[in-house]
Amino acid sequence: MRRQLIAGGILVAMILFIQACGRRPEPQVSCHFVQNSQQQRVSWKGNLPVKLYLHSSVPVRDYLAIGMAIEEWTRILGREYFRIELTGVSGPSVPSQDGSSMIYWLHSWEAGRRNEQARTTVYWTGDRINEADVRVNAANFSLYSGDGTEIFSGVDVTSLMVHELGHVLGLAHITEKPSVMAVSLASGSLRRVPTKVDLEALQCEY
Repeated sequence: MRRQLIAGGILVAMILFIQACGRRPEPQVSCHFVQNSQQQRVSWKGNLPVKLYLHSSVPVRDYLAIGMAIEEWTRILGREYFRIELTGVSGPSVPSQDGSSMIYWLHSWEAGRRNEQARTTVYWTGDRINEADVRVNAANFSLYSGDGTEIFSGVDVTSLMVHELGHVLGLAHITEKPSVMAVSLASGSLRRVPTKVDLEALQCEY
């Protein structure tokens, strides 16, 4: 009886070990996506459109520019990937993991990162994104929210938001050119239209 119990215990342990090994997913090609610790691409999977909230720190004059950035992704992808649920949301101006994907305009920024135009923080469980917060550096940059037909000297909000919304979808920076996911955006320039490089990357997940 004791031998049977021992043998049974060993068998159960072996089954659990095999199951545990079987659950480990194979590493994926990045396709320019952020990856988790098991080298799986992280994305929203089928949970679309991403519901976005505009914090009260976002100037009303910039709403249209943000909307234009959303329209660029909708046009290139052929479906609705983002939806603004609410604007003028009150609350702390410090982004936090609260279940809502919020866009902030921050008027204070870390001293050591003043050259950073914006930052998107993505939260995920497994390989599925459940929140992404965008903070724009309004402390150290002049922001332009026009239609791009005139000469300007600031950072184009639409171009900047096209880039940050790419991060919201899970994309990392892309060094291959041309791409809206290049690391930096030159002041006084437009980079509003996602390219073939960006579209091919997104097709790995969406």
